[in-house]
Amino acid sequence: MISSCSSPLFRMLPKTELKDLAITCELRRFRKGETIFEEGQPAEAVWIVKRGWVSLVKGTPQGGLATIFAMTPTEPLCGISAFEHGTYSSTAVASTDTQLIKIPAAAFSRLLDRYPALARQMLAICCQRIRRMAEAISLAQAPVEQRVAYVLLRLRKAFGKTIPITHQELAGMVGTRWETSIRTLSAMKRRGWVVSSRGRMTV
Repeated sequence: MISSCSSPLFRMLPKTELKDLAITCELRRFRKGETIFEEGQPAEAVWIVKRGWVSLVKGTPQGGLATIFAMTPTEPLCGISAFEHGTYSSTAVASTDTQLIKIPAAAFSRLLDRYPALARQMLAICCQRIRRMAEAISLAQAPVEQRVAYVLLRLRKAFGKTIPITHQELAGMVGTRWETSIRTLSAMKRRGWVVSSRGRMTV
């Protein structure tokens, strides 16, 4: 049995249900930079982040990639497009060496039908993401420094003071060029707001 299926998301489920779920689950490991699923692929599974963190990225009209969410064990649910049996709306990339639990969409849908409390929890997660997306849209025209501060403070809630993120990853989440992100962080360092080392930033 994959005991990892006893994720906090499923605490309200009976032990017998967890055992049945564990049979259908698959524990998958991805190296940093590996693609977990791609935008446009059939959404055949829901993914739970057990360890590490995952970036959800989406193609832009200019041919680039924009990071829209960072998924961590504190906000672990990836692939919610599987709820509607459609295609993945973004690409998931391992931002660190990562462990995820893959749950077939059909098995997850059955749980939502059987347990209204779980369905309400999933609805709350979707509402939180809509709220964050609205915040990001409202900041789209804000100064870069304000956008960088917003992203760092949001990540601090998930990771604590030290955030495992590179300058390039931060630039993608902010929606700016790498060089601009570097200049902004340099100004923040001079003020004592941020300390950075290779692949890490302390806020």
